[in-house]
Amino acid sequence: MPPLSASMCADPLDILRRFVPTPLKAMYRIGATRVMVQTNDFSLIPTLLLGTNFDVTTGWDWEWKLVRDAGTSGPLESPMVLTSEALTVVEMGTACLLGVDYERRELLAFIGEDIDARTYQEFLVRFFCRMTNEALPVDPLSIPANAKEQFAND
Repeated sequence: MPPLSASMCADPLDILRRFVPTPLKAMYRIGATRVMVQTNDFSLIPTLLLGTNFDVTTGWDWEWKLVRDAGTSGPLESPMVLTSEALTVVEMGTACLLGVDYERRELLAFIGEDIDARTYQEFLVRFFCRMTNEALPVDPLSIPANAKEQFAND
């Protein structure tokens, strides 16, 4: 039986392709945040400067699941952002769709086949890092008191 392509998951029960195998993994440190990147495409492993101390538990661990979606094409468009308290969804045309779940500390992105390495590294990786760094803690006890006051005054 020929092996199935990891990017061509045709399971009708998983129309969002959440269960596409992502066997490639890498660990990064972005500021104080540890990020585990999982992907189905070697070209989606970010080239970032890495911190070396991964043993320290920060309590801010994140998971990025980056799926190369060979079934979509088109250029990257300006981001359209939909935000709720626990979830942000960003659509950039057919080239990129991503969701950030703040409670689970997960970023899931579907990246079209027309996104080249340069666009990916120079724009998307920076965008993912910014979304991860700007994510607010879900636990109200972990928000500093002065930040709580600022949110109340906004």
